[in-house]
Amino acid sequence: MIDVGVLLFATVGWLAVLAAIALAAQRERIPRALARHPLVLALSLGVYASSWTYYGGVGFAQRHGLVFLAVYLGPTLACIATPLLWSRVLRITREQRLSSLADLFAFRFQSPAAGAVVAAFSVVASVPYVAQQFRATEQSVRLLSGPGHEEAVGAVFWALLTLFTAFFGARPAAEQGREDGLAAAVAFESAAKLAVLALVGLVAVLGVFGGAGGLADWLGEHAAEVEALGRPVREDSGWTSMLVISFAAAFLLPRQWHMAFAGGAGDRALARAAWAFPLFLLALNLPVLPVLWAGTRLAPAEPADSYVLLVPQLLGHGWLALAAFIGGISAASAMVMVTAVALASASATHLLLPLARRTLRRNVYARVLWLRRGLLVVILAGGWLFHRAQPHRGLLVESGIVSFVAFAQFLPGLLAALFWERATRAGFLAGLLAGIGTWTATCLAPFLPELSGLDPGWLDLLREGAGRADPAVYVTVTDTWSLPTFVSLAVNGATLGLVSLLRPPAEEEREAARLCTRREIGPSVERATVASSVGALEERLARLLGREAAALEVTRARIELDIPRDETRPTELHALQERLHRNLSPLVGPVLARTVAEADAQAAPGALGSRAASGALTEELRWLERRLARGEATTTFVGAAKELDLLRRWLRSVLAQLPLGVCAVGSDGAISLVNRRLEALVGAEERDLVGAPLDRLPAPFAELFARAARAASAGEAGADEEIEAHVAGRARSLRVHRAALDPLDARAASGGVVLLVEDRTEQRALEAQLAHRDRLAQLGRLAAGVAHEVGNPLTGIACLAQNLRAESDNDEIRARAGLILGEAARIEAILRSLLDHSRTGAVPKPGEGARARVGRVALAEVVAEAVRLIRLDRAAPHVRVDQACPESLVVIGDRRELVQVFVNLLANARDASEAGALIAVRGWIEAGQIVVEVEDHGCGIPEELLAAVLEPFVTTKRDPSGTGLGLPLSRSIVEDHGGTLALRSAVGRGTTVVVRLPLAGAG
Repeated sequence: MIDVGVLLFATVGWLAVLAAIALAAQRERIPRALARHPLVLALSLGVYASSWTYYGGVGFAQRHGLVFLAVYLGPTLACIATPLLWSRVLRITREQRLSSLADLFAFRFQSPAAGAVVAAFSVVASVPYVAQQFRATEQSVRLLSGPGHEEAVGAVFWALLTLFTAFFGARPAAEQGREDGLAAAVAFESAAKLAVLALVGLVAVLGVFGGAGGLADWLGEHAAEVEALGRPVREDSGWTSMLVISFAAAFLLPRQWHMAFAGGAGDRALARAAWAFPLFLLALNLPVLPVLWAGTRLAPAEPADSYVLLVPQLLGHGWLALAAFIGGISAASAMVMVTAVALASASATHLLLPLARRTLRRNVYARVLWLRRGLLVVILAGGWLFHRAQPHRGLLVESGIVSFVAFAQFLPGLLAALFWERATRAGFLAGLLAGIGTWTATCLAPFLPELSGLDPGWLDLLREGAGRADPAVYVTVTDTWSLPTFVSLAVNGATLGLVSLLRPPAEEEREAARLCTRREIGPSVERATVASSVGALEERLARLLGREAAALEVTRARIELDIPRDETRPTELHALQERLHRNLSPLVGPVLARTVAEADAQAAPGALGSRAASGALTEELRWLERRLARGEATTTFVGAAKELDLLRRWLRSVLAQLPLGVCAVGSDGAISLVNRRLEALVGAEERDLVGAPLDRLPAPFAELFARAARAASAGEAGADEEIEAHVAGRARSLRVHRAALDPLDARAASGGVVLLVEDRTEQRALEAQLAHRDRLAQLGRLAAGVAHEVGNPLTGIACLAQNLRAESDNDEIRARAGLILGEAARIEAILRSLLDHSRTGAVPKPGEGARARVGRVALAEVVAEAVRLIRLDRAAPHVRVDQACPESLVVIGDRRELVQVFVNLLANARDASEAGALIAVRGWIEAGQIVVEVEDHGCGIPEELLAAVLEPFVTTKRDPSGTGLGLPLSRSIVEDHGGTLALRSAVGRGTTVVVRLPLAGAG
């Protein structure tokens, strides 16, 4: 025997360990990557193995043979169906923020009554199961320490569980996020009970049989017992029905649903748990038969439910018996805690909060928290009182089977919710109530004959062919669950189907069914009415939660979606309303959360139908496109839907890459689609444009687009409109093409308008450059003619002056002749420079390539010629030019084009300077490059125009002489020569142009 004080200390110590683990995970002392590892989810699903499995599994195997395996094969089959069932449920619960099975049914059938019935029946069905855990704990204390103390230990166990569950199962942080603490504690206890049970099985084989060989010999001697284990399976005495109810229990039990779907698990974690959880159950089952055989050999007269504790104790391993006791405490505590948390949440949401809406308007978070904590205490107290009132006889598994059959009643409704759009709320409620009534009559009433006062003798007549006893062996082939299972499910499913076919589902049911039954994106139910602004939505919410909580929730939702306070676009308000619905669902449930959408139903009845059909259609398209673009569709498309989605993505990609700006305007006057080019032109992102009316666009696009849209909608013929506008500080030449769209269906009078915006700025710049070069070419031809006409007389004058100087003996005449020759040479140099400069824009003659004029060019000579040219303009202010370019600065290039560059730069510097100002031209070699700076001390360029002046048609000159082409043309020439051109400027202090060119090699 083990002293009861030791057992009490072990109970308190183990719960303290679980509390420490939960607290560490909650405060992130345990790394989040570990706390949220997929294997933690798999182990937390091990809460399925309660004291029924830990203690009662051995007794179940003794009485029903290998049927006990069905308890674990059912969840394995459920895990195999993960892509069909679990993943679909996870998607729905995650998208709609549903935290319980009652939430799912209330959402799918749009019925508060559905949620209330499911929540109430879940509590009723769970109480016997919770009571079983207290019974198992007290029986284990009685077995290890003797009678007389089990009730005290059980009471302490209940009190500690209540405190633990109230603290970690109903925390404020758990209202909106994952319950990492509870999940970590449950996963740890699953690992502990698996390790202890495996150790007990190993000790049983080694200590009782001396090893595997001794066990094989004993089995050979008791072949009849071994053969009897398989008889219930061969005769299907409870095998199939146990598979069915275990299959359903794997995800319909409140504790299983809570850990799998309400804990925030992801798709990857669920996929891994789908194979890890069955492996856990397999490992947990391996010791069952060895412990059964060892207990049969050591103590055949004792109940098999006690063998897990009795075998180590009879073998003299007190420490192992104590460890087995802790494993049993672990299995019972985890089941009770998670079940109570799940039931308290569902009960508060669907049973109490709808009756106490006014109490939520002040300090809603604290009130909901304490309400759930109070329900936790009530549920655990109910289980304890049921345990005290229940007659303690029969196997531990019996009360568990009663709960399994009860929760199987949700299976027809769940399958209908997921796969049958025609199912209605009336059909679901009728089927569920019929199944509950059948379960009560065939399963619950026989289980409680003394409490209910009913005589279940009439059931014996119905079960005469269901089983028989064979006194020759210890296995009794009798099951009490097959008849209740099949009869209740048949009545349930048939009633659901018949009633659903009598009347079609309501509109809101059809919309919710589309979300649940299909792997597609569709509008949420709350989109039926939408507030006109964020403030109106907050006012709605304040009626339910009070102003402080409403402001907090709306602000949190706006931050999550990045929606401004002054947002008025219907699409964005739909998204905000949907996010509020989802955020509030874990707090108050989907029924009360939907009150936000229904609050103004009288003001806007059937808003979806009252809107103009065309406006509703375009709004729907914008909403769907927005959800797809933001990645809110977590569903994997298959079949035709996948092909259509690929086509949609491809068309979106084509649209995004178009060089034209595209803007689609719905018939309601709001923008429904834009592409990247239009975003760049307008200077706004797609999320700020889609859903906005045209008048919210920045100038000049608002008026331009509105005018074009009106013309297209009216069917007016005419040329496309072209305007010159300043966009983001740069001059732009824009042409808008327009076209009316055909309506998508008969409901719409118009399909809207599509506007194509062509940016012709670069094309206009090229046209201007060509015109400029053509003018230069014309100037070149004129200059050539002038040079010819002036050159002939000038040659004569020079010849006469030379003759005069050679023939005259008069020194004064000779000196004057020399002056005439010098001025004639100066006139000839000026004419040659003007002629060379004018040829810069000339078109090469046939056979003359672009490289014909390329050679070694000394920049000092280029700058000197440019200085001479700008001084020819007598109307411009006279400035001084300080040239400091060494003769070593030689590049490979076109001399005439380089002269053009420095003429432009010096002319700009001169025009920006006062008369008599100094312009410095400095050149040097740096890192294998020639650097030339042209610096003036003029008015300078504003910082916001510093980059823009290098674009065509952007000029800071106020007089009409500025075309805005000089700097762009200079930069183009420099870049053609492999160099760069950059600006440094400060208003009032001048501008420096930095030209970098490759240095020519020696030769």
